[in-house]
Amino acid sequence: MLTTTVVDLRELLAEVDAATKLLQRSRTVPDDVASVIDGVGVALDAAHVQQEADPYLTAALWKAAYRAEKALRDEDPAQRRRAVRIALEQFRQALRDITDDRPYSAEVPVGEVLAGTVQTLGVPQKDVADLLGVSVRQLQRWLSEGGSEPSADDAGRVRAVGRIVNQLRHTFTGHGVLAWFQRDHPALGLPPIKLLDDPLRYPEVLRLARSARAMAA
Repeated sequence: MLTTTVVDLRELLAEVDAATKLLQRSRTVPDDVASVIDGVGVALDAAHVQQEADPYLTAALWKAAYRAEKALRDEDPAQRRRAVRIALEQFRQALRDITDDRPYSAEVPVGEVLAGTVQTLGVPQKDVADLLGVSVRQLQRWLSEGGSEPSADDAGRVRAVGRIVNQLRHTFTGHGVLAWFQRDHPALGLPPIKLLDDPLRYPEVLRLARSARAMAA
């Protein structure tokens, strides 16, 4: 098991992915899979995940790790494998979302986040500007070399939109992502883009986007 650091979470994810695939091919819980699960707590402590990640994801990550460790003690082989498989998949999804969020964290220049989001969407600048709640001219100034930097509030929305788009790109095309933002969402009763005017609602929109990705997986 990796004794990982902050920059090694993708290596941990690769190890968990491999354990998940190994478990899928086996009728019992292989020793290698049990070893991965036994070392998860130490790896997460070393990674200081709780200091950086979305608290919702952090809680889901630790809960899944606990469930997997508890499942290893089940005396029924079939039940043990089933419980481990479910917990390991929950752990994998939470860790995947945490690592996916890293390129949009406060440590990354907002200009890089914006440029990456524009490239991912591949739609007209007018559509991107509408998503960010600014004019096309303002968006162009942010994108231009040596141009102006977004304010703190605007930067927060840029990073939030970047995270959301990054989740939805696995399910939709660029135009499909825009449609997701603009259509009434059954869980909200209104379009998700309406919630982008309130920074306190960003996590809620992001979780909806993660749900859309999970449903398509």
